[in-house]
Formats: sequence, structure tokens, C-alpha cells
Amino acid sequence: MNSLKTLSPRLIVVLMMAISGAVFFFAFLAEDLGGPSGITLSDIPTGLLLRYIFAMAAGGALAGFLLSGWFGRRGFLGGVLALLGAIVAALIAGLFGSAIGLAPDILADGWQMKDIIPIGMGAAIVPLAFVSQPILLLPWLTLLVITQIWTKTARQRQTSSAAMA
Repeated sequence: MNSLKTLSPRLIVVLMMAISGAVFFFAFLAEDLGGPSGITLSDIPTGLLLRYIFAMAAGGALAGFLLSGWFGRRGFLGGVLALLGAIVAALIAGLFGSAIGLAPDILADGWQMKDIIPIGMGAAIVPLAFVSQPILLLPWLTLLVITQIWTKTARQRQTSSAAMA
């Protein structure tokens, strides 16, 4: 098994976007807990909670896989590309995460047009989390910077090992 230092650039982005997807789903959920609705974490069935945390992590991993080439590039333009990649990945992660999370219900009940609404709203999880909790920009940017630096280091390692071969 690879150690964290020897992960490929693609695997780094997949891992970091999976973490990001799960964290932002939980942050979005936490906003609703204890509010006017009076819902607490214990009111949410554990299986459902775990299913959606896993689904959003899987959506993030898929987004990271698709957009891994946008991360780890050098220079200012590389940073801009990573920022755009993180924004697009967040939207894709929410979209796919919602679809994955709803899959058991869709398989049990059959596809209905109303299923498209929660799947589409999944793309808005991160933007809605930012609107209601702007402080979340800090961990999001931190994850972005870590992903960019770690991926850039991995790309440089690949280039130097290829040059040595």
C-alpha cells in the first residue's frame, strides 16, 4: 500500500475531494441541527446519516477523479486552475453525492421525476453552506491549498523520477 508521500497526483485529489464532500455535507447538516426545527443528531437515523456522508464522499471522490488534472500545476495560473477545479468539483460532488445517496430509494421505489429535484439541489450543498456559514470558506480554502501543494509536490516527484529513468 502506498504511503501518503508516494500517492499519485490523481489519488491525492480523489482523497481530498472525498474528504471535502463529506465535511461539507456534515457542515450543511449541522446548520439545521438545533435550530428552529429542534432536530438533533440523535433524531436522524444513523444508517441514513452514514449513507449520505458516504455518498457525498463518493461524489467528491468521483469529482476529484474527473478533475485531478486541474490541480498541482505551477504558477499563478496553476493556482487559478485549482481554484476553478475546486469550485467545479464541489458542484459535481454534491450532484453525484445526492444521486448516490438517493440510489437506494430510487431502486426501491422506481425513478420518479420528483427525484431530479433533490439530486439537482445536491449541487448547491457547498454554496448554500457558504451562504449560511461564511466561516466555512476558511476550511474549504485550506483543503484547496493542501490539495494544490500536495498534488504539485507529487507531480514534481513524478517528473523527477521520470527524468532519472
